[in-house]
Amino acid sequence: MRYARALRLTVVGTIVVGCAAGIGVEAGVPLTGAWGGRGASFSLTELGGAVEYDCAHGTISDPLVPDDDGSVRAAGLHVREHGGPVRDGEPVDVASALYVGSGRAGTLTLRVIVGTDTLGPFVVQRGVAPQLFKCL
Repeated sequence: MRYARALRLTVVGTIVVGCAAGIGVEAGVPLTGAWGGRGASFSLTELGGAVEYDCAHGTISDPLVPDDDGSVRAAGLHVREHGGPVRDGEPVDVASALYVGSGRAGTLTLRVIVGTDTLGPFVVQRGVAPQLFKCL
């Protein structure tokens, strides 16, 4: 009787831990939904996404699809912002970007490579409100 109960508890515990480890991050399945954290907000779809930072924003051109070890990589754009008004005719400070990182158990850690600069890491969680402080 004790053995059967212990076995049931072990099986249930294994299932719970296994399911929790995969929340929001499954190999081969695009990450979707709202992801937020300190200094960043990612709104992801099966086609790509939009990004908001404290003093910038961007787009992700491809879906973020984790591989077997949770790594993600996608191309996109990064737009630098600045405080104060945007003047008529002011050129947009846009550059190609590479979004790289990894996902584990509903948490996504991303770095953004823009030219020779690396921004981040940004640690965001699925369904968590972002903590953004837009530049003034």
